[in-house]
Amino acid sequence: MRYAKESAISARAGDSHRVISNLSAKSPRPRELSLLLAVWFLLAIVMMSLAKQNLSVPGLYYDEAVFAGMAKDFVTGQVHGEHMPDSQTVKLLGRAFPVFIQTYLGALKSWMLIPAFKLFGSNMPVLRSAELFWGLIALLFFMLGTWRWLGLTAALSAGPLLALDPVYFFLGVLDWGAAVPSFLCRCVAFYLAVLWWRNRQGRYAFLAGAFAGLGFFNKADFAVFLIGVGIAGICCYSKQLLALFRARPWAAALCGLGFLLGAEPMLFKLPRILMLTTSGPHPNAPGEFKVKLQTMLSMYDGSHFYRLMNVGGVFERMYEVPAGARAGLGLGLIISCVVFVAMKTRRQQNESKERAVAFLILATALVTLGVMVLPDAVRIHHAVLVFPLPQLIVGAVVTLFWEKLPRSAIFELLKRAIICAAILLLLFSQLRAISETERLIFETGGRGKWSQSLNVFCREIRSRSDLTIVSLDWGFNEQLMFLTDGPRLMEPFWNFNQTLPPLPADAHYIYLVHPPQYSGLKYDVAYLNAVQISGRNVEIQPYLDRQNEIAFYTLRFPPQ
Repeated sequence: MRYAKESAISARAGDSHRVISNLSAKSPRPRELSLLLAVWFLLAIVMMSLAKQNLSVPGLYYDEAVFAGMAKDFVTGQVHGEHMPDSQTVKLLGRAFPVFIQTYLGALKSWMLIPAFKLFGSNMPVLRSAELFWGLIALLFFMLGTWRWLGLTAALSAGPLLALDPVYFFLGVLDWGAAVPSFLCRCVAFYLAVLWWRNRQGRYAFLAGAFAGLGFFNKADFAVFLIGVGIAGICCYSKQLLALFRARPWAAALCGLGFLLGAEPMLFKLPRILMLTTSGPHPNAPGEFKVKLQTMLSMYDGSHFYRLMNVGGVFERMYEVPAGARAGLGLGLIISCVVFVAMKTRRQQNESKERAVAFLILATALVTLGVMVLPDAVRIHHAVLVFPLPQLIVGAVVTLFWEKLPRSAIFELLKRAIICAAILLLLFSQLRAISETERLIFETGGRGKWSQSLNVFCREIRSRSDLTIVSLDWGFNEQLMFLTDGPRLMEPFWNFNQTLPPLPADAHYIYLVHPPQYSGLKYDVAYLNAVQISGRNVEIQPYLDRQNEIAFYTLRFPPQ
C-alpha cells in the first residue's frame, strides 16, 4: 500500500514536471530573444543607411502626398486645396480628421503619420522617415512571430530576406498604395495569432482579429490575403482548429468581434466597392493578365522599382526597358519548394513544421491566384499582398534542412555551410538590386512623375499667396497641397469633357502640364500643343531632372 502511494506521488510529480517542461519549452528564451533583437537592430541600421538619400530623392509622388496631405490638414488645422474625389473627413477637435482617401482606401496611413508631423513638422523627410519607421516595426513583429512559430533559425533567415527585399525596402520608404500599413497589419496580426495559438488567451484572438480588420479598413484588397490564408488554414489545420473551437468557442467570437471593430468603417462601403468592382470601368482588362504576370515576375526578381524609376512612373513602358540588377527571391522560393518536396518524399522529419510549410505554400498560391482574378489589381501594391509568405517558406525550409539528422559530423558541417552560403548569396543579390536602383535615383533625381524638380518648383512658390496653381493633369495637385502653403490650388480636369475650356490669361495663374510621355489624361498635352501652335505670348518653362530630361512644364501668361 505504501509502495502504491509512493508510486502515485512520483507519477503525479513526473506529470507536473512534464507539464512545467512543456510550458517552459513554449515560453520565449531570453538569449534567443536578445539575438533576434540584435539582428533586427542591425537590419534597421542597414535599411536606414540605404534609405538616407531617399529622404530627398526621388521627388514626392502623388500617392505618397495624398495621405500626407490629409494628415497635414489635421495637424495644422488648415485645409489647403481639394483632395481626391471620394475622400472623406469628419470634424475632430474642430479639424478635418481623415477617414477615407477613396471609397476602397481608408485613412489608416494618415493616422500613422499624424504623430510624426505633430512632433517634427510636415515635410518630406519626416514623411519618409515615418514610413520607414513603421516598416521597421512591421519587420520586428514579423521576426517575433516567425520565432515563436517556427524557431530562431527561421526568424534569422526570413527576417533579413524580407528587410532587404527591394520591393519591401522601396515600398517601406516611398510608400504608395498604402503598402506600409498593410505590411504592419499583416505582421502584427500574424504575431498575435501565433501568441493565441501558443497560449490560448482570448485577448490575443481579439487583437489578431482587430489588426486583420484594420488591414481591411486600410485597403479593401486586404480581403484577398485574408481569404487565401483562411482557406489554406482550413485545409492544413482543420482538425486542430475544429478541436480548438469546440473547446473554446469564444475564441472565434472574440476574433470576429475584433475584426468587426477594426474593419467597421470599410464594411459600410462594401456595397459600393462591389458595385464598382463588378460594373465599373476596367480599361486595362484586355491585357490585364499579362501586366499582372509581369508585375509578379518583377517583384520576385527585385527589378520592379528599377524599372519604375527608369521610366518615371509610366507603368505602360516599365517592361520595355532593361531590368538592371536582379535579386534571387523567386529562385530561392523555387529551390525551397523543390527541397521541401524532396525531403517530404523521402521520410517525415518534423510533422508540425512540414505542415507549416505546406500551409505556407498553399496560402502563397491562393493569395497569388486572388490577385490574378481581382479586377484592376495590376500594380505592385496588389502583388505584394503575398508578402511575407514567400520569405516564410524559405525560412521554414531552411529550418527543416538545418534540423535534418546528419549522417556524420562532416555532412552536418557541409550542410550548414551550404545553407549559410545560399542565404548570404540571396541577400547579396537583394542588396545589389537596391544599390543599382538607388544609383539610378541619385543620378536622375527621379524622372517624370517622381522628379525632384516638382519639389524645387514647390519651394519656389511655397508662400506665394498671390498665385493660383492650376494642375492640368493627374500627378501634381496632392504634392502641391503638401509642399506649399500660400498659393491657391485648382485641379479642374476632373470636370473636363471633349471640349476643353479656354485658359484664363491671368498673369497670376501658373498652369502645370506634363510632356507627352508622362501625361496621364492628355488634356495637358492638348493645351500645350494649342498654346505652341497659336503663337500667343505665353511663357513656357521646362523643369528638368538631373540628367536634363523634361519632367514637366509651367505655362504662364505675361501681364496685360
